[in-house]
Amino acid sequence: MYKPLTLMLMCLAASTVFADDAELKRHFDQITAGVDSINSSPGTEPGTILPAGENTFPIAWGKQHQILIPVVCGAVCGKGRAVAFSHSGFLSPEALKIGETARLVKQSLVWLSGSAATEPLPVAIDRKFSAALKGLPGIEGLKITKLDSPRDLNKLPAGTVYVTYPDDWSPAEIEPVREFIANGGGVLATCVGWGWAQVTRKSLITENSFNRLFGPFGLYTNDDSSDRINAKGYPISGVIPPAMRICDALRIAESGEKVDTAAANRAFWGIGALQRVLPPEEREMRERIENLCKIDPSAIPSPKSPFTGQMIRERLALSMFQDRWLRDPYRVWPAHPAATTYPGLPPEGAPRVTRNLTVDMKVPRWHSTGLFAVAGEPITVTLPEGAEKLGLNLRIGTTTCRVTAHPRWVRAPVVDLELPLKSVSTTLSSPFGGLVYIVVPNGRDGEIKVKIGPACPAPWFKLGRDTPQSWRDKIRQYPAPMAEIECEQVVLAVPANEIRGLDDPTPLLKVWKEVLDLDAKLTGISPNRASPERYSGDVQLCAGYMHAGYPIMYPNDTAIILVNVDTIRNSKAEQVWGFFHEMGHNHQNSDWTFDGTGEVTVNLFTLYCMEKVCGLKPRQTRMGSQGIQKSVKKWMDEGRSFEKWKSDPFMALELYVRLIEKYGWETFEKTFAEYRTLPNSERPKNDLEKRSQFVKRFSKYAGEDIGPLFKEWNIPY
Repeated sequence: MYKPLTLMLMCLAASTVFADDAELKRHFDQITAGVDSINSSPGTEPGTILPAGENTFPIAWGKQHQILIPVVCGAVCGKGRAVAFSHSGFLSPEALKIGETARLVKQSLVWLSGSAATEPLPVAIDRKFSAALKGLPGIEGLKITKLDSPRDLNKLPAGTVYVTYPDDWSPAEIEPVREFIANGGGVLATCVGWGWAQVTRKSLITENSFNRLFGPFGLYTNDDSSDRINAKGYPISGVIPPAMRICDALRIAESGEKVDTAAANRAFWGIGALQRVLPPEEREMRERIENLCKIDPSAIPSPKSPFTGQMIRERLALSMFQDRWLRDPYRVWPAHPAATTYPGLPPEGAPRVTRNLTVDMKVPRWHSTGLFAVAGEPITVTLPEGAEKLGLNLRIGTTTCRVTAHPRWVRAPVVDLELPLKSVSTTLSSPFGGLVYIVVPNGRDGEIKVKIGPACPAPWFKLGRDTPQSWRDKIRQYPAPMAEIECEQVVLAVPANEIRGLDDPTPLLKVWKEVLDLDAKLTGISPNRASPERYSGDVQLCAGYMHAGYPIMYPNDTAIILVNVDTIRNSKAEQVWGFFHEMGHNHQNSDWTFDGTGEVTVNLFTLYCMEKVCGLKPRQTRMGSQGIQKSVKKWMDEGRSFEKWKSDPFMALELYVRLIEKYGWETFEKTFAEYRTLPNSERPKNDLEKRSQFVKRFSKYAGEDIGPLFKEWNIPY
């Protein structure tokens, strides 16, 4: 419960509503005048500040998945004022030398002092706040003292601004600061909500000192981080973007007002972010958000009826359900209607089974089970005594893509779940379901028996264990909506309907084994892998058309290519380029991938597999197009800019194609293999060394100096 003083402050803050936009703008302009951009010290990752109340306003913002989010905010708190920065690094000596960061901090301090501003301006810094103690003395016009404790605030002269970093404060430390603000004081505070939550494992809702101190004034922090908008950091435009204040976002959502997509996305993000940190006592704001989410439960996203950015209420309702689920996943949850879109449901009446499986602990990462957890149906995982201490996880779902921040949803934004198996017996259900895996950490040995079920049997063919006959007669007919085809090199997770007509997975797995072995050969590693790579299909990806990783994610509608041997072998239209490309990313070596070639050297693997598997020489792929040759000629005629070369992946790839044509793939194989043998002392330490070493090492196996070619292409080495 809030103490009487806190209740008074809440009323005080609520009564301090800006009379109009002009008044809000006046405060904003006073702080940001003449400021072009600010930045936190290098290497830091600021969090977010949520301007929830009518008396609050954003000052500077970064981005998260292209959504602008606040990193510095202000608030008029009755007689007092507050400014909050989302990282102490904004006040460090390094940051105060970047852009106009020092100017913004100085103007914030002047604004916080109110009408009592004097020169020099008295500033009291919390004795424990080392970044401010080192940085603020570098700002002219400040008279700095140290404060041992917030309890000493009443001893400060009028007009003194208090600079602090509230961490794990006790109520006895918070109350004097609230009283200081109530009596007209100004406080500049910093916090890193995401870092605090990660380190302390405590609740941002009830235990975070920043939220307990400033929540009644309408300022909160949450566990999101903020990306810099550009190389300068956080530019300040002089105009507050619509819907960045959460009170404004709520009005937009409640009224159904049509706003542009960017504003709708900000409104959705802000309301959701606030909901996750609101304390129980903040009933009015909670009720408003809950009322927004009272919508038709049959409204679910799908490829035919996606949730768009303008559907703020629908997106909030679904994301709030997912928040509740992910905060308390170790229980039996009911099925969510969106499970029908992805990962899907088995047909009505499909059997459920319980299986005893042997898990080879020498093989790390995901272990398939051939089971599909049905949405809303509990499954139990039983381990042998003592195995709960091995660090095993249970995973439900093949996708790793979470698309909450995307402006368009064709499925529920989060459908996968991975949890530690901390007990001998674990029972839970996923509201979305999915294929079931046991996840093994690195460094384990031996075998264990695991019992899992009841769940729906899924088509799962493993080379060397299953026969084409057993596959045709039984396995491929298992009713789960997703299937897996596996060998020691790779596992293909696909919609089950794509493989029900596949008579024998063996040739398919052999071609993918060939691809993986080729990638290993080109990059210079053993074909004997610690664990297989994976491809997983999804109806909506979080990044790109496909993306690399574990697993490699691809769109479900391309699964027909992934599982068709004839299409792969005879890929005249290059349908498999994307699948080869993403697997190439998993084999790239940063030692020979210099700046600007991340999307270039990956296609060495693409071209290598296209030639060896599909029979297509580089010039028989898109690298033979006239368009690329015209781009190269134009680039050469215009001065051969190295920066422009790095910005055009296919023009840059042309250089490597010429090396392939002249020196052959064997030269690349030998060169890349040598990199694998380098001791750390000989590995390139910077980008120039990467280019120089590549020229030197490749030249050795080519039998002649390739330096003139690099000079011709204006690539420094």
